Parts: sequence; structure tokens; C-alpha cells
Amino acid sequence: MSSSYMTDAENVAEMARLTKQAQALTQYCGLFPREDVLGRAQAVLDIACGPGEWALEVARRYPHCHVIGVDISSIMIAYANMCVQDEGLQHVEFYQKDVRPGLDYPDASFDVVHARLITSFLSAENWPHLLRECLRVLRPGGVFCTIECEMLGGITTSPSLTRYNSLFIQAMRKAGHCFTETGDFAGVTAVQGRLLQEAGFVNIEQRGHVMNYSAGMPAHTSAFENAATVMKLLQPLIVRSGISTQEELDMLYARATAEMQQENFCGIWFLQSGIGFKPQE
Repeated sequence: MSSSYMTDAENVAEMARLTKQAQALTQYCGLFPREDVLGRAQAVLDIACGPGEWALEVARRYPHCHVIGVDISSIMIAYANMCVQDEGLQHVEFYQKDVRPGLDYPDASFDVVHARLITSFLSAENWPHLLRECLRVLRPGGVFCTIECEMLGGITTSPSLTRYNSLFIQAMRKAGHCFTETGDFAGVTAVQGRLLQEAGFVNIEQRGHVMNYSAGMPAHTSAFENAATVMKLLQPLIVRSGISTQEELDMLYARATAEMQQENFCGIWFLQSGIGFKPQE
């Protein structure tokens, strides 16, 4: 697996985590940034679809659409295709593809291109190329939909999770995935509007979303499980980067998971959804 991926894409725990994460993102940000963007869309492409949760939900809700999901992970694509067979869906397909070199579809193939949290595998220098590819495969008037965030776990009262996030951002920066030179933010939400504009998109819209997963809130359990899993999955990246040791990460993991389960724990995760349209001819 390429070192540009933050976690092991063939990990079963990652597949389960991504399924739950996709459900949470849809709950808090919507299936689309604006429900009206689908309109009369006939063809939808989901980039880095993971185990297919988002694409499958689109196929269930909008049977008139033909949905294609692509992901680099073989086990996630196999799982997604198994779900297609189990549900008897006729208008959704999944393929194993690495989208970083480009999208191997003809010009003007899709009405909607969707991508969530692609900073996890896309380096800062590769963003412009992939966005231009998204524009190319969209039909005139087609829409690109996105959701991104800045940091692991958002802002919390857990000192150990805060430290873990700092190490993660440092590892991301060392791997070339940050748009910032210092600090504990990757910077993608700050630059994404400009990147969309430079790629050729118009009528760009961005909006913020807040997930409160403090102790006692409905989102707490799922957010805790997500953080606990992703902290483990990120350990090889952080150790490989040379900015921490396995011993420190094990200590931080134990403390962070304990702190997140305290009655007075507070946590907020900020997300940004966005859309950009391909100009009409």
C-alpha cells in the first residue's frame, strides 16, 4: 500500500469504521450538501467510496440514478459488491481503482462526483490534478460534492487526544498532506474553495457543520468508537514518521480513551461541506 495513505486500506477494522463514519457524516451533513443538487442527475461517481455506504444509500433513495463507486481497497470493494448482491440493486457498481493518477472515464460521463475526506489519501500537491479530473468527467452543469475536516477528534477537553491529534497532523505534514507549515490543522478547509475555483468550478458554496459528541450526547458512543479505532490505525504512520514512539502512543491511547469516557468530557467535531459546478457550455 502506498505510503501516502494514512491507514491500511485493507484493514477490516478500517472498513467497519468507515461504514459507521459515513452514516454519521450523512446524519450531520446530509447525503448531499444540498439535496436539490441531484435534480435530474442520471450518473453519479463516488471517489474513495470505501465499503460503499454512501453510494449504496444514494442507490436506495434515488433508483433513477446509476451510481459507480471506486476505491483502492480490494476488501472494501468486495464487501460493497456483496451488499449490492444481497440487496438486489441493479443500478450501482463498485470497482477497485487508484484515482490519484486520474479518472479513467471519458469526458462528461457524470452528473455528480462525490468525495468525502479525501485528504486521508491525497497529498496537497495532488489535489489540483484530481479536482481537474473531476471537472473533466462531469457533464456541463454537473456538480462536485465534498466534505472535509481539519483534525482527529476536533476540539476536546481530553489532553491526551489533543496531543495525539498534534502528532497526527505532524505526520500528515511530513507525508505532504497538509496545506499549513505549522500548527495543529491540515488547512484543507481553508484552501478548498480556492482549489475548486482554480480547477474551473463555479458557483462554489461552503458551509460548516458541528457534531457535538460530548459525554451524554447522542453522538458520543459512535464518535468514541471511531476515535479509538482510528488512533490505533494511525500508529504505524506516526511511528514511521519518526515523531513519536510506540510506547508514547500506547500511553496516549490508554489515557485518551479513558478521558473520553469521563462524565465531564466535551468534544466538538467541525466539518465543512462544499459544492462546485462545472460551467454550462
